[in-house]
Amino acid sequence: MARTYKRRAPLAALLGFCAVVGAPSPAAADDLDALCAEPIAELRRVQAMIRIHNAKPRVSSDRGYVSAYNAEARSLNAQQAQAISRARQCVSAFSRVRRNHPASTFARPTPGQVAPLTTAVRNLTEAERRAVTRWNPKIYDFLDYGPGKKGMTTRVDRTPPRLPPPVRAVYKALDSTRPDIPRTTRLQGKPPPTVGAPDPAYTNGRRVTGVAFDHIIPLRRLVTMRNFLKLTPQNMWLVANSPANSQWLSKKANSSKLSGSSAFVSGADPAWLREQAQLRERAERELQELIDALLRTQKG
Repeated sequence: MARTYKRRAPLAALLGFCAVVGAPSPAAADDLDALCAEPIAELRRVQAMIRIHNAKPRVSSDRGYVSAYNAEARSLNAQQAQAISRARQCVSAFSRVRRNHPASTFARPTPGQVAPLTTAVRNLTEAERRAVTRWNPKIYDFLDYGPGKKGMTTRVDRTPPRLPPPVRAVYKALDSTRPDIPRTTRLQGKPPPTVGAPDPAYTNGRRVTGVAFDHIIPLRRLVTMRNFLKLTPQNMWLVANSPANSQWLSKKANSSKLSGSSAFVSGADPAWLREQAQLRERAERELQELIDALLRTQKG
């Protein structure tokens, strides 16, 4: 008699894993289902194959049939174990960011936002993916105020090494598909600055005249972070625009930093600049953890 495939955790039980790692609300669990759409879709595909397998006759006098049936069961066993592991790691990765940023939610890309990235990523070579990591965010010149220190002496963030054209295309695709974040959203635990109120970036009485969404790790630097270019286009977008990499700035502060880091805003308050440098260091750690975790969830 052939062996029936032994079922393991169904999808509902898998999402129940969220309660162990972060205890999100039911709405948050639905959100994680969407954020982890690719590994969960793979798990569902394997489960569909399991149902087909288990619907086949289990009893046969044909040894060849029994051998093939049991071999298929072993293969499905391994495939589902891998699919469950990938989906669980995905849920865990996004839940970790949620715990660090409980007041924020992940923006989700539309097909129109993923399409330009998909096109750009298709033109990347493995050599280009590896080459850009020599320009990762650690080469930033951080503002370092203290006894005898006057801050940065060079502006490497404003004049970074030139990216290879295919890598620059990925950066441009990310830059052109920024999310439209509602002004009711809290980023880094804070609401957007109030128009007309004192600008927190300055101490010269400047008032907030407008509000801007800011990537803490600039996108042109993000594409050089370890393994970022190995992510799927959707995961690239999710990392770039995750709560770990998002904050509100005044329109003036955002325009002053150009496409660089907010830690280099011209004429800003030194204490505020120190906070921005610390924020960037924290964001870099969180983003690298998310990149590495999501890479483990991808198939192949």
